[in-house]
This record gives sequence, structure tokens and C-alpha cells, in this order.
Amino acid sequence: MTSRSEAGFTLLEMLVVIAVMGLALGLLAASGPPHDRWLQTQAAARRIAATMRQDRGLAIATGQAVAFTQPPLPGWLGVTAQFPPGGLVFLPDGSSNGGRITLADGERQIAVSADWLTGRVSTDAP
Repeated sequence: MTSRSEAGFTLLEMLVVIAVMGLALGLLAASGPPHDRWLQTQAAARRIAATMRQDRGLAIATGQAVAFTQPPLPGWLGVTAQFPPGGLVFLPDGSSNGGRITLADGERQIAVSADWLTGRVSTDAP
């Protein structure tokens, strides 16, 4: 015969532990994913760079100049655009008139640039 101390856990104890774990996971899931503004700033920079590259490719494919249109960005994000008069334009030969957009989250910044000679789009974090 085994003593009570060697019997292990009862079904009721296991159900209570599972219920507590379920509640904890439910609370964690309800809070949603963690929001990091720096990660959102980096994602916005990638979105801008992708839009610039798409506009450059469209200009090359169609043989017509394409003006860059900035995608929507979060309102809290500091945005500084440095474009020539008339905005950033990609030309059919792949070049552009050059420009730069700087995104700032506090002291941290990311710049997305389009080279005027080659039209190459680059992202840097100064």
C-alpha cells in the first residue's frame, strides 16, 4: 500500500493549475503585442524605402517620370523631408532629382535617401 505523500497530484489540483495558467495566458493575450516605437520607426523607414524603390522601378518600366508619394506614417513620428522644389521624382533612366526623409523617435533617427545620379535608395541610421 502506498502512503498519501507518494500518490502525486489529484485531478482537482491539476485542474486548478490548468485554470490558473489559462487565466494568465488570457490576460497576456488581451494586452496585445508589445509596442516599441523604435521598431515602428524602423518599419516606417522600410515602408518609405520600399515605396521609393517601387516608384523608381515604375519609372524605368513605363519610361515616364514618377513622383514619389509618401506613404501614411504614425502621427507621433517626427518626419523631415528634404526634397527639391516639386518633390522627389524618379526619371525613366533610373535616376532621380535626389532627396532625403529623416524619421525621428526622440533622439534616434533613420534617414531614407534617393541618390540624384543613380536613383539608388538607401537607409541609414545616423
